Amino acid sequence: MPDYPAIRDALLTVVNLLRQHITMSGDPGLNGVPIDLRAPRELELANVATAVSLWLHRVESQPDLLNQLPPRPDDGHELHLRTSVELCVHVTPLHPDAATRLLLLGRVAQILTDHRRLHGADLVGSLAGTATVLLLGMEPLGAYELNLLWGSQQTYMRAGVALRVQGVSVDSHLPPTMSPRVMMTTAAADQIVGSSP
Repeated sequence: MPDYPAIRDALLTVVNLLRQHITMSGDPGLNGVPIDLRAPRELELANVATAVSLWLHRVESQPDLLNQLPPRPDDGHELHLRTSVELCVHVTPLHPDAATRLLLLGRVAQILTDHRRLHGADLVGSLAGTATVLLLGMEPLGAYELNLLWGSQQTYMRAGVALRVQGVSVDSHLPPTMSPRVMMTTAAADQIVGSSP
């Protein structure tokens, strides 16, 4: 079951996907371009001019899984609720050449559309071998959100893809609680003989 490395390994799974189809693609303009988990500003400060930044800028609760029943390892125990989250990521190509940036951006959009479900052999780290299914979806960001996003980086705005990664769950580190199932119950009811006006 996924433990606290799940957030890291979900992002590394996406990094691995992009690396396979960009860094190791063999296509001119794409081949050798690294995929980096640092934000564009961090890459600037490190003097990295060529990369695809996969920048996690927000983690949100996944609302449709909040009331999910906790799993039961056996009939007498119940696990604590897991934390289900959505990862908000901005994928930003960096390259000194503007045409190559656009080439990278098109390839990123193509990959994220073609590989919307990552599971099984796609998963890496602590997610490998689990039943986890990561759902990738591009989402629109308005001018206000983009200004906040790039203003927080204290750098100029760049074209990129806003990505939402769903299906990430972090299991509790607390031991299971005693919670035996109700196996049998009896109910008694008195017979209603009549009613008075």
